[in-house]
Amino acid sequence: MENNFRHVIDLLPDLVWTAQPNGHADFVNRCWCEYTGLSFDEACGAGWQKPIHPDDRSATTAAARRELASGAGGEVEARMRRFDGEYRWFLFRARPVVGASGEVVMWCGVATDIDDRKWAETLLAGEKQLLSMVAQGDPPAEVLGVLCQVVEGAAPGRLCSVLSIDPDGLRFRHGAGPSLSAAYNEVLDGLLIDRNYGPCGMAADLKAQVIAEDVASDPRWAASPWPALVFSHGLRSCWSTPILSRDNKVIGVFALYQTEPASPSQRELELIRQFSEIAGVAIERAQADASLNRAEQELRRSNAYLAEAQRLTQTGSFTWNPANDEHYWSAETYRIFEYDPSTPVSLGLVLKHIHPEDVGRVEEIVAKAAEGKDFEIEFRAVMASGAVKHIQVLAHQAPDQNDHLEYVGAILDVTERRRSEEALQRSHAFLAGAQRISSTGSFSWRFATGEIAWSEQVYRMFEYDPATPVTIDMIAARVHPEDLPLLDEMVEGALRGVADFEYEHRLLLPDGSIKHLRLMAQGTPDQSGQMEYIGAVQEVTDRRVSAEALNKVRSALTHMARVTSLGALTASIAHEVNQPLSGIITNANTCLKMLAADPPNVLGAQETARRTVRDGNRAADIIKRLRTLFGKRPPTIEPVDLNDAAQEIIALSWSDLQRSRVIVRAELAEDLPPVIGDRVQLQQVILNLLLNAADAMSGIDDRPRQLVIRTEQPESDSVSLAVQDVGIGLDAQSAEKLFEAFYTTKSDGMGIGLAISRSIIENHGGRLWARPNDGPGVSFIFLVPCASEGPAAEPERQSAAAGPQPAMVKP
Repeated sequence: MENNFRHVIDLLPDLVWTAQPNGHADFVNRCWCEYTGLSFDEACGAGWQKPIHPDDRSATTAAARRELASGAGGEVEARMRRFDGEYRWFLFRARPVVGASGEVVMWCGVATDIDDRKWAETLLAGEKQLLSMVAQGDPPAEVLGVLCQVVEGAAPGRLCSVLSIDPDGLRFRHGAGPSLSAAYNEVLDGLLIDRNYGPCGMAADLKAQVIAEDVASDPRWAASPWPALVFSHGLRSCWSTPILSRDNKVIGVFALYQTEPASPSQRELELIRQFSEIAGVAIERAQADASLNRAEQELRRSNAYLAEAQRLTQTGSFTWNPANDEHYWSAETYRIFEYDPSTPVSLGLVLKHIHPEDVGRVEEIVAKAAEGKDFEIEFRAVMASGAVKHIQVLAHQAPDQNDHLEYVGAILDVTERRRSEEALQRSHAFLAGAQRISSTGSFSWRFATGEIAWSEQVYRMFEYDPATPVTIDMIAARVHPEDLPLLDEMVEGALRGVADFEYEHRLLLPDGSIKHLRLMAQGTPDQSGQMEYIGAVQEVTDRRVSAEALNKVRSALTHMARVTSLGALTASIAHEVNQPLSGIITNANTCLKMLAADPPNVLGAQETARRTVRDGNRAADIIKRLRTLFGKRPPTIEPVDLNDAAQEIIALSWSDLQRSRVIVRAELAEDLPPVIGDRVQLQQVILNLLLNAADAMSGIDDRPRQLVIRTEQPESDSVSLAVQDVGIGLDAQSAEKLFEAFYTTKSDGMGIGLAISRSIIENHGGRLWARPNDGPGVSFIFLVPCASEGPAAEPERQSAAAGPQPAMVKP
């Protein structure tokens, strides 16, 4: 009977043993001996401790002593050496066999391999920690250093290194390599990228993984100094993997080194793939932060240039919102009005200092401005010192982000010009000097005879010899080709007898330089009744260049804000991952308690273990969805289950929607045929519509914030998906404007998300539109062809979908 029992025990896949009451092993099954490589006699007695990892041996023996002392069973996790020298994690469980009088007569135990579970737990914890550090904006050196430590903990004996690549793509920069020598890392920092130097250079150049199992026998770098370098630091093999950005550019290299020749196992290849992607996220975040800092510095520099240009030209700038009387003044504008820059500005304050004779004209202009008309006015202002200034104001309406009327304009202190004009009647020489000081030239033009007279300053602007007679052809030769229609318009206006005109145009000079000129003229009949124009020309090149530079910097800042917007889902992702992890821990504890019962509740423990597996798969699915949605990959045209795609997006953003008090109801049609297209691009559209709907309900408190996602097959050859909210809604006239680029109804929106979404749907052969609901809110619906329409249409859509990939942007 005992031999039969031992024969059965030998057939079990787990490592089984029995021991005497004093803890000395007197039996181990065949599986134990085969795994450890120890004979039966070597494993008996205290020999069972030999294969235990040295770092875990003391904890294991301490647990055994506690069990012997208490007479109760217990368990402990420890690593045990396999016959080939590899250590794997095992869960050791021991239970006493009690005699009739209550004494322990023997011990029985089993050791279960839990190495795969420990591996998954380690990687999941490391990935969560790293993503949290990236989301918090921790320094890239710290993030990459922790990444290397996580990888080295998961792959004992491997030395991890991360190199980033300079923006010009020519050199490596040391990112992290905590276990490599400082001297080796110093050599890599600033190293020129060369495929012939080593695996890292080759991986970066070829955009492919490069495995050097044994540097000593690898001929690829035999002529390079790299082998001697790695040998001098005790290294023998290197596995290098390129780190790719979301737009598939090489931004770094992830490398694992070994002190002995080695090739990566399948587990290590998966480890490399997983953490090289996380390294790419960290490097891209660092590059985005650096680019943002550069943009901010450029913005500050541009603002300084603009302020200096305004000071030099005595031209201030302002914005004015008539609805709320909100003003913004530049420093030069404050200087013109002689106000302290800390003074709150209002229309009433300005009117208070207008010359009494000009107040009526100014109030008339203000009234017209409230109706949305551009304006230009010149008036006198009485300073606090009693001095009188002539102020010229030019303003152009520009709707703000909320579609409110707002004016952007320039304020010129034209006091000197007025004085110069008055002095012109007394002395032409005095006028010429004033023009040089103010960089403003004057001219006269008799249209009937073609006679044109320029002041010295205008000759200087056009870079003509003052002795040269001026003609329209000479002017046209200097005017920028794109602005010649303005010159034609001016001539045609003079032909019609237009009394006044004002233009701003560019000059293209012989050396290729460009000047911006502002021209103002007034026409009056001369003694013979012919129209004569007298005007001024002002060079405004510095102001225009500064304004263009400012606009470019602002555009760069908008782009950076869009790149980092993905961080908004971090909290939701963390919450989604924490839920299954909490379930795993709870189920594991419950399982242990059931097994510890006397007798053990095996059926309950099995069911609890199945729930543990379910929650583990759930956590893995969340990470998989996240990588799929935000990973950068070429479009893949394939059949897509629209219901599954929608459910993944709902799961990904579930916590974020809950925090916004949004109730999601999915009405997904059964037996819905698949559509043909790129799954990630279609999910991007669904996510955009989902977030837009949540935003539209953010201010709704008088009714539940219900969001409905509905799929159906309205036609035999197409499938539709609708996202319906109960938000503020929109009128039918505004429905089409929503899909225009840069049109938005939100104060913090950019107005490009819906335009991108429509482009994606149209590239899939479908259409996207919006319509008001019968009740509150609005519905966004897109319609795409079914996969069953046949292969003839697939190549065309695949070509369309292979175009530029839009970023996931929230409008």
